[in-house]
Amino acid sequence: MGFELVGKVWDAVSFKTYIQEVNLSWANSVTIHHTASPSLAQRPQGFKIQHMRNLAHYYGNQLGWSAGPHIFVDEDEYFGLSSLYRRGVHAVSFNSNSIGIEMLGQYDDLDDPKTGRGLDVVMNTAELVSILLTKMKLKANDQTVKFHRDDPKTNKTCCGKLIEKYWFLDLVNGFMDTGANLTIEERLLRIERKIGLA
Repeated sequence: MGFELVGKVWDAVSFKTYIQEVNLSWANSVTIHHTASPSLAQRPQGFKIQHMRNLAHYYGNQLGWSAGPHIFVDEDEYFGLSSLYRRGVHAVSFNSNSIGIEMLGQYDDLDDPKTGRGLDVVMNTAELVSILLTKMKLKANDQTVKFHRDDPKTNKTCCGKLIEKYWFLDLVNGFMDTGANLTIEERLLRIERKIGLA
């Protein structure tokens, strides 16, 4: 089955090293999801490798899928699930050419993506997306960063009604433009200035 990355865990620095050797020529975008269940409260310590084993069993044995999303993100780390060398299973219209990323949390009406742990998860995800797009030599835009709700063949709110795409794209571009030199507060202030809130 396609769950070769179970057991792999990275932070941003180690993932940058790992991804250099991976051929991503099959992909031209990333697709962002939220787990919904579990929510942040249901994973107070974030993900563990055992959670990925459980997901691989669920996707592979219970659903009969050949793979699942590629990477799961909490506030601290990236947890591998499905091989980045080939397509995963995560969004009907985007499976063939988009890397599937699952953010821990329920961002429809429960977890706040703009404060606390929710913001930490979203920022960690934005940094991951910036690393992947840099590897693929792509800019962050509406075509290269998809939300599951963009899929015309599904009826999803994923990655959460509380997350606006322009806001998330600005976060990704903040990492791509400046690397990791700005604090979260400095990034958010920069975004607020761009959209006229500050």
